[in-house]
Amino acid sequence: MTFYMATSDFSLKNHNVKAFGQDAALVIEMNNEDVSSSKPSPFSNEIDNYYLTLHVAPRNAKKDYDWGSNRSVLLKLSTNEVMQMASVFLRIMHTLKIDKRKTSHHGHVVYKNISVTPNERGGLLLSAGIVPVDKDGLKPFMHMVPVSQMDCVKIGLYILGYLAQKTPWVSSESIITALRLSEAKNSK
Repeated sequence: MTFYMATSDFSLKNHNVKAFGQDAALVIEMNNEDVSSSKPSPFSNEIDNYYLTLHVAPRNAKKDYDWGSNRSVLLKLSTNEVMQMASVFLRIMHTLKIDKRKTSHHGHVVYKNISVTPNERGGLLLSAGIVPVDKDGLKPFMHMVPVSQMDCVKIGLYILGYLAQKTPWVSSESIITALRLSEAKNSK
């Protein structure tokens, strides 16, 4: 069975996938890097400008998710991190840990930490937080989002579709096989 995104034109609409918990929510979103000022290259195409971000936001007193607050976590995912996320949400890998990723957060230098582990209630548990490098007033925090089994499938397929679009010459089956082989090699 081959999985493809419904469209090969990323620009048609905003692409994202969400999961909501009682205290926090997550969204994985496709973004387009603005490269209008750079010279075109014969070795790249428009699809190369797209990337995924992981955004985790806490619930506020109004019971909304506070996506714009300084207590939300936003992380631009590297290609390796995207493949690891696909592996964990498609249940090829058991856990994922992105630890001490040094970056900025609302003007502060911080370490961003993400982990995805099995949830004893079913599905997975995604934890995301920051730890300030300098103790300059920003306090560390962590949010946890339980991701149901069906949301795991939805997120895994979304990321797989993204990878299939980024590598149109590679089938979804080949991507899954490569992820499985990589995990089997790591397990030994």
